[in-house]
This record gives sequence, structure tokens and C-alpha cells, in this order.
Amino acid sequence: MGNSFFHFQQFSIFSQEKGLKVNSDACLLGAIAEFQNPSNCLDIGTGTGVIALFLAQRFPNAAISAIEIEESIYLQALDNIEKSIFKQQISTLHGDVLTFKFDTKFDLIVCNPPYFKNHLEQADSEKNRAIHNKGLDPEQLIQKIESILSTDGLFWIVYPPHESEVFKTMCQHSDLSCVEEIQVYNKPDKHYRSICCYGLNKKSRTNHRILALTDSHGEKTEDFRLLMSGFYLENTEKYKRKSRASE
Repeated sequence: MGNSFFHFQQFSIFSQEKGLKVNSDACLLGAIAEFQNPSNCLDIGTGTGVIALFLAQRFPNAAISAIEIEESIYLQALDNIEKSIFKQQISTLHGDVLTFKFDTKFDLIVCNPPYFKNHLEQADSEKNRAIHNKGLDPEQLIQKIESILSTDGLFWIVYPPHESEVFKTMCQHSDLSCVEEIQVYNKPDKHYRSICCYGLNKKSRTNHRILALTDSHGEKTEDFRLLMSGFYLENTEKYKRKSRASE
């Protein structure tokens, strides 16, 4: 079993024993999702709370709402957020986003959704409920986003490539339009994830770009290092040796 903690530069994730642990999908989405000076942000399915904490660090003037449907996972997110310096900025909510009554609209909404729809599931497994496509139907999610996104707001979501294309097709029958797609490669030849940005009634052409996480030698790319430079603690012996060698 891996460590039950994950330290970042300005916060730490201590509670992650149940459900999804901190992973690259969450970190990428938290670092990439953009909106200029948002007033209100929403993190759907907050899990450990890591994406909400990324947003709080990046947007210090924004009010962040982090919602989680599974009670035990909600409690771990609450614990992580309460232990952070951003606890006054983040409201941790327990409930189903599809039925939750929000009293505001959001400039920025992010979602790292479940997507392992066809994988074998184990009964009463919190982790499986967190990662399987249960309780967050894509069509219902689209309808909810349409109702709670501000007029000029942006919705960011991360999916594997196939699921991303399916979701994009579903949005063609809604008021949501894909305005940006970032194809993430964890190896030069492996399309790992798609991070897409949607807006309301924005029918312009989609801006496409590629983010490579590692190069052909397995080293982190400069783009990835720059993206995570304000978050990751690169204090392993490997980086200590590199730093000493450059002095």
C-alpha cells in the first residue's frame, strides 16, 4: 500500500484511504482549468479535495464549492480542506450534484468524472463507486452544467480519449460547445487523456493543443514542469542530485 499522504507546496492531502487517491488527472485538471478572475468555482466529485485546493491556490479571490456524493469520501475531503490554509475559501458539500440546489451560478466548473463504465465492479466498494460510471450520467450532467454555469462561464472536464469524444458528441445537442481540447500524452506515442473546455452557446472552432508529460527518455517535459512548478514538491534524491550538480 502506498503512502496515505501527498504533500504539495501549499497544502497536503492526508486523508485518501478510501475512494480515489491523488492522481495525475486531478492535478492536471486543477492546474489547467482557466477562467479570468472567477468569483465562484465548483469542483464536481471532489474526492480528496485536491482539485478544489488547486483552484483555491490559483484563484485567491474566488469562492470554491467542492461537492461529493459518497459520505466517507466527502469526510476525507472535508478533513483535507480543514487542515489547509484555504479552508475559509472552500465550502465542502455533501450531496448529488445532479439534484443539489445551488444558490449561485459558477464562472468556472471542473469535473474529473467516473468513467470505467464497463469494468468489473465489486459490491459495496467505495473505490469502485468513485471510479465507475454510476450516479453521474453524462446527459444529466450536461443538463446540470447548462443550468448552473454563468453566461460567460467555462466548464472543464477530463476523460480518456474515447469517452471524451462521446461526451463531445452529446454536447452537440445542448447549449454547450467545446472551445478548447488539450490532448495529454504521458508518453510521446500514448494519448493518455483529453481535457476539454466548454462554454455556453460558443460555436467557434475548437482550439486544439497537445501537452506531453514525458519525453522519449522518460524525463518530464519542460511544459509539464512549468505547469506544476507552483504545486509539486520535486524534492526526491534525483532532483537533489541534479540541483547539486548545477551549483
